[in-house]
Formats: sequence, structure tokens, C-alpha cells
Amino acid sequence: MNINHIYQGDCLEVIKDLPNESIDLIIVDPPYGINYKDWDKIDNFFDFTEKWVKECFRVLKSTGSFYSFMGWSNVAEFKLLLDKYGKIRNWITWHRTKGRGSSQNYKSMKEEILYYTKTNKFTWNEQKVLKKHIFPYVKNGKPRGWFTNEEGIKCRWTGIGNVWFYTVPFWKMPEYCGHPSEKPTLMMERIILSSSNENDLVLEPFCGSAPACYSAKKLKRNYIGIELNKEYVEMAKKRLTLL
Repeated sequence: MNINHIYQGDCLEVIKDLPNESIDLIIVDPPYGINYKDWDKIDNFFDFTEKWVKECFRVLKSTGSFYSFMGWSNVAEFKLLLDKYGKIRNWITWHRTKGRGSSQNYKSMKEEILYYTKTNKFTWNEQKVLKKHIFPYVKNGKPRGWFTNEEGIKCRWTGIGNVWFYTVPFWKMPEYCGHPSEKPTLMMERIILSSSNENDLVLEPFCGSAPACYSAKKLKRNYIGIELNKEYVEMAKKRLTLL
């Protein structure tokens, strides 16, 4: 199988051509089993889900990492399924900022991202963000781990938390490709920078418009994308030519 390529086909069939323990990082945006679109209307949803999960962990290196999105309604069962194959590292909540409206329920403003590894030895590159310091401690009369910026705000660099704030790509945004459940490339970049190194191989099953493959290429990683829908495959390939 060639790297740096988007394959059109059934994920469960295409992934069989990948060797055992050949992938450094897997990022999956799978069907959620919520009947959102035709591709999300799946009989025996958890049987189907376990089949692709099993294949993903087969091809994942012992030092590799696995991230998967999931909706709130099935995430508990999904977590128990993943526990059979890997070690949970974190349960990340993505605050979508632009939510899905409902006239008969609370507006859906979040999705879940489950982060797993196969072993206790894995790639981790800590990313930090600048935040306002709420409790500016002082030691020996000097700031302890914080500084005052040019606007007079007390700040500190701190590790990224497990609640992420990203806007869903929509039609006015340059990155928007037209896919109905597109994920932000900046969020993909955060995952890729944290859990892989340059020249590593990133796999994106159910890739849609391939935001993870696009981000991998941008960050000098190799990638493999798999997508069943021909229209989305062409969408992904066009996006990748922009880099």
C-alpha cells in the first residue's frame, strides 16, 4: 500500500492491506450511530464498530496512539469497547462553539474524543497554551511561574487541558470543503503535534474531506486516508493539492 494517498473503498477491506504495527498515529472520525446521514445509519452498530476498532489496533504500533471522535449518546459503550484493545490516556471533550440546534432537546454543543495507546511507551510532545493566571503566587517577592504581558494581564504557560474549543468549519471559513461533519484542521494539528513526530505515518479511516491527512502533510508527516464516498475522496484529494 502506498503512503501519502487517499484510498477509495470500504474501510474494513482497505485496512486489511496494512501490515501489523505499521502506523504511528490513528485519527478516526467514524459513524456515530445517530442516523445523522445515510452513512451513519448502521445496523448492529457496535458489531460494526468493533470490527474497525480491532483492525486499527492491529495496525497501530506498540508505541502508537489512537484518537477517535464519538457522539455523546454512544460514547460510554464505545469507551468500554476500546478498553478491550488499548489503554485510555484521556477523554477529551470538544466544545463545538457552533452547535446543532434542536426544537425538542438541549442544543448539542459538544463531541467526545477518546485517546488511547497500546502500551505505556508512546510518543508524547507536550503542547502549552498561554492563559490568564487566576492565582498569581509570589515567592521571595518574585512571580512564581507567571509574568505580566504588555496589556498588564498576569499570564502563564500551561499544559493543554482536556476541554477543547474549536469552531466547526462552515461555509464562510477558508478551510470549509463542504463535508457535512467536517472537523477543524487546527484541532487535527494539535493531535498530530502532540502524538507524532516528523516523518511518522498517520492513518485516517472514514476520512471524508481528510482534515487529518491535510494536517499531517502540512506538518511533515506521512498519511493514508480511507473513504468510501467517491465525492468525498475527490474533495480530499483536491484539498491536499493546496499544500
